Amino acid sequence: MDTSVSKAGKNAVLGFVVAAALATGFAVPALAQGWWPWSGGGEQQERPPPTPREPVYNDPYTDPYNEPPPPSHGAQPGRSPICLDLERRLVQEGQRGSANVVPQLEAELRDVERSYRTQRQQLERSDCYEYFLFSKTLRRTRKCIDLSNQVEAGRRRMDEIESRLHQLQASSGRSYQDEIVRELARNNCGATYQQQARRQDSGSFGFWEDQESSGTAGRSGFGSLPYATYRTVCVRLCDGYYFPVSFSTLPNHFQRDEDVCQSRCASPAALYYHQNPGAGMEQAVAASTNEAYSQLKTAFRYRKEYVKGCSCKVAEYQPPEGTLPPHGAAAGAAGGWATEGAPAGVDPGQPAFGGGQEELPWSTTTQ
Repeated sequence: MDTSVSKAGKNAVLGFVVAAALATGFAVPALAQGWWPWSGGGEQQERPPPTPREPVYNDPYTDPYNEPPPPSHGAQPGRSPICLDLERRLVQEGQRGSANVVPQLEAELRDVERSYRTQRQQLERSDCYEYFLFSKTLRRTRKCIDLSNQVEAGRRRMDEIESRLHQLQASSGRSYQDEIVRELARNNCGATYQQQARRQDSGSFGFWEDQESSGTAGRSGFGSLPYATYRTVCVRLCDGYYFPVSFSTLPNHFQRDEDVCQSRCASPAALYYHQNPGAGMEQAVAASTNEAYSQLKTAFRYRKEYVKGCSCKVAEYQPPEGTLPPHGAAAGAAGGWATEGAPAGVDPGQPAFGGGQEELPWSTTTQ
């Protein structure tokens, strides 16, 4: 009897242990899920709702490889941040879509027009017409027929280019560029923008131009291309060697690039610029005189011969005898001149405003 009672007690204890283990196993996930009735005084613990992420908007027109970098902070002391931001937008607008093609077509149109006028004059001087009363008839000679065909081909080509230009200008977003130029003028960001805004408002892209705008366009190589961006290079005048200053910049920054050029070359140097994209050094002109680089006596001379003493390095440059040092320069070692440092606010390790991936002369090996 005692044995049976003992077995029954053991079975009861074993059953209680098993029941407790099962209850504990179910209780742990229940507590984790927050619905166990004895947890937290009967209050359910709800998970916080998911936080929605803000959509990331990418400008579909922005090309990360062509987008100009922002200007370095403090690069131009006293210049309004509004002006810098507007100029950045103007550069970006000029590099979008078909805007890069417009300057190339404009240059091609000028060349075709020049050739067309020359051929017309040659046709008139070649006695190729027979006149009767108020009419003229082409002489059917081989020479006259060839000249007439060339003139007609030139006229057709001009019509094709003008038609394409009209289409591109109507769809290239130039209206945005016009608005940005007007904003630059309203914020007093430079005389160039104010003059361009006046030309836009007076409709001077047609036949009529005000006297001030016409005079400015005649003196400036970039007057007819207000939206173009330019590459500036520093040209060493003794042998024509050049190095980049800015890869994509605006005319308002030419003076600053000129200061950088003068401060980084011991030998006499000058700032030149050409349209970018769409042109090269063959089309570059001096920022101060508008003289073409190709007309420089020493153009590309460094490719043909080594000019002794012609160097941007102070230790290697040897000025000609009797030459006075430039303003702000002092005598340096090895007969050279030690030029001034970089302009105020310019980091020697950074390119000028709008600079691209190209290295500057102080980080490259100059001759």
